[in-house]
Amino acid sequence: MTGSSTVSTHALHAALVPVPALVDERRTLYRLAAELFAPGTQLSDNLADHPIVRYEIGKALAGHGGLDPARLAEAASMRVRDAGIDVAADSMAADVLEAPLRIVAPRDARPEPLTVADGDRFEAALAVVAEGVRLFREIAPDMAADLLAHVSMLVVLKKESSGGLVSASSRYVPGIVLVDEPALPMEVAEALVHEGAHEKFFDLAIVKDFLDPRAEEADYFENSWSHARWPLEQTFAAWHAYSCLAQFNASTGTEQLGPDSLLPKAGMRAREIGAWLLAHEDELREDARWLLRGLAGDANENPGEGVVPSRVDSAVTLFPEIAEDCHFQPLPDVRYKRAATGRVVVGRVAQPPEVFWLDEDASWTLGQWCHDRTPKTFGWMLTRATEEWHVDSAAATARLGKALGSLLRSTLVERSDRAR
Repeated sequence: MTGSSTVSTHALHAALVPVPALVDERRTLYRLAAELFAPGTQLSDNLADHPIVRYEIGKALAGHGGLDPARLAEAASMRVRDAGIDVAADSMAADVLEAPLRIVAPRDARPEPLTVADGDRFEAALAVVAEGVRLFREIAPDMAADLLAHVSMLVVLKKESSGGLVSASSRYVPGIVLVDEPALPMEVAEALVHEGAHEKFFDLAIVKDFLDPRAEEADYFENSWSHARWPLEQTFAAWHAYSCLAQFNASTGTEQLGPDSLLPKAGMRAREIGAWLLAHEDELREDARWLLRGLAGDANENPGEGVVPSRVDSAVTLFPEIAEDCHFQPLPDVRYKRAATGRVVVGRVAQPPEVFWLDEDASWTLGQWCHDRTPKTFGWMLTRATEEWHVDSAAATARLGKALGSLLRSTLVERSDRAR
């Protein structure tokens, strides 16, 4: 069972979606969201990866105000230092990073970042971080490449201010890892495994088929070591992190561990949480179930058979028979972007705002309006679908009808009697 499996986490992640594709799809989603709230906003890769930029976009998507491009530029101007990963160094970092510092703070603690203003103390911590990153890459190079791609910034906290926080991350500010002032490189390496696993999960959850809003109503898991009770999302994230830690632990050899290390306990905890998740897997969606069973040694070789289900319900066809001269067009407020993988993410400014991924056929169908938004007939699209999908007319008719039905049901496309 999980924790002792010989299947590597990085291999399963890559089978689900390779790192470059996952990062590109995540950037595509944030770029679309930024344009929804601030038309004309263009995010470079660095901006699309920046934790505070992603936090501000996430707030807007959650319906908590608009998006201020000036705030994004302010966050991007914060200075960092290279220690194998970017480390927050700016003397104003506490102001720029107010959100993650507040969100992860233990009760009655006000974590403060170490910065260049702390002189030699910061430089000493930076050296330990650099050695920890190097050690991680040396001990587990494949895992490091897999997880560090999702860590955009690391923040070192002053030990006297952290309230005993060993390491932390938050789905509300994805891409940032906070660590207590380290004494040993292994403390940094372990924190990057632990929090990097969370960051990987955050990215997977926004582009793949993991959880839906009903997950908040699922049973809570209570662990045996602290009797803390976790909702399903937190339970899955903890299982995923402990699974990665257990695999990393198998490679650490005689390296000295920190006093708060979870590595010796990781396998046992992964097994306990994994057993509970398997008993509650009906609450998980397709890709989450595949990853869970994969680490339990029970995954097939093709997760999702190559097609990712969408919030657009492709199982529902509103119009089983559509006349060839029936016209369709996207609604005026629909915006979408296509990732390098070909997947399409769609957005509408609504209350609350909506951003979601389409399945393969719905992506292709909406893409027929990529050059102009004039009404198009079902017959015109059917001819193109038959040619480009390399299927016969009957198969293309069924697939295109289902795709249009899903787009209509999601109010992304409407029927139109206006011919052009």
